[in-house]
Amino acid sequence: MKLLVFTYAPAGLGHLRVTDALVDSRPKNFSYLMLGSYDKFITNFHRFFSVNPIAKWIFTISQYGLSEDIVTHIYRGILVLTSGAIYKQMKGIIEENQDVKEIWVVATHFGMAHQLGAVKERLMKETGKIIRLIVQVTDDTSQHIWCIRGADLTFVPSLFTKNKLEKYANRLKMNLNFEVIPYPLCPVLTNNIDKVARNMTFLSNDQQINVAVPISGASVGLSYIAKLISFVAKKSDRFKFWVLVKSSVYTDMFVRSLAKMPNVNLITGRNDNEMISLYELLYQENLIHIEITKPSEQSFKAILPPFLTGGSIMLFTSPVGRQEFENIEFLVRQGLMPKSNYGEVNKTKEEVSSYPRAIRLSKDPNIAANFILWALDTGLFARMSGPEFKFSIQAESMGEVGPNGARDFWKVAEKYFG
Repeated sequence: MKLLVFTYAPAGLGHLRVTDALVDSRPKNFSYLMLGSYDKFITNFHRFFSVNPIAKWIFTISQYGLSEDIVTHIYRGILVLTSGAIYKQMKGIIEENQDVKEIWVVATHFGMAHQLGAVKERLMKETGKIIRLIVQVTDDTSQHIWCIRGADLTFVPSLFTKNKLEKYANRLKMNLNFEVIPYPLCPVLTNNIDKVARNMTFLSNDQQINVAVPISGASVGLSYIAKLISFVAKKSDRFKFWVLVKSSVYTDMFVRSLAKMPNVNLITGRNDNEMISLYELLYQENLIHIEITKPSEQSFKAILPPFLTGGSIMLFTSPVGRQEFENIEFLVRQGLMPKSNYGEVNKTKEEVSSYPRAIRLSKDPNIAANFILWALDTGLFARMSGPEFKFSIQAESMGEVGPNGARDFWKVAEKYFG
């Protein structure tokens, strides 16, 4: 008998979203449990370095070159030294599941992954159980912190990132296995819909356009979002905004300001788990045409064609942190997003999908609002959601796009471990 242990540390919603997708698609013959860790310091740290301009600059330069190597070494050391709590939790899980011979631990946060990697051999020696540590990287980022000593298998969203991480791992003499699969998305988002439904709304002159606006766990960019929604709502009554935001002292003023606006539906939750459930329910019960979001883990809905539930047009606000810039680079490489809204998507036909799936918005909310209305009036949104959409030859050959990431995760893991 085998047991799955899913670990997550919601410093942001991204790690929890991927965990949720993998739980929903897990093999049915596995029993499973969740092992979560909420670190208030990490959450506040992420919020501070995302909002404060000076802190953001310091954080950014620490993610590159020699600075990254130093920070990674120190951070990894701290995580290993503080792995006692994880050891005790895993020891308790093993003692409560004596009939289990093999445990697969799926980590979607590098913090807990490093701690588990540090105690895995000790646990196996003391308990006689086989423990597999499987890591899912939650952005298309080659940040060195995602190289986990003790990991048996690491999944990444692209060959580009795999090559970068392998090069670093080899330099540090880490024996790691990397596999490329499309980013795992929850089954709700990968369901088929009427192939022309989303497209027909943009071709119409009067149908309501549903816009999802999920607010990040760190509550970044609230002023920008409020202004953008206000500008669009003043210029057109066709857009209905579904704003998903976690209730907190940081979002209270934002919620009050949006509550006064026309055509805005506020969806609030008390914690990250509830927010993810509400987000999936929104897509289940409504045809979402556009999503306005940061280029975080949400950007990977652009690897879905527009005739799937999650195939909404993606409009990105300004990236925060190296991983979000790298997510944008991933989409540009796939031909799913133009480098510039005013230039070509790419130069050669075989590198370009039939239409972009994502576009980056201006930092000025008024300019961004005008662009949204221009894209509607000129038919750009209609083309981006067309039923004839096709991925580029390059994107399809690389195996990095499409709805089967979660299924491929388990398929490859079972191939490795049986």
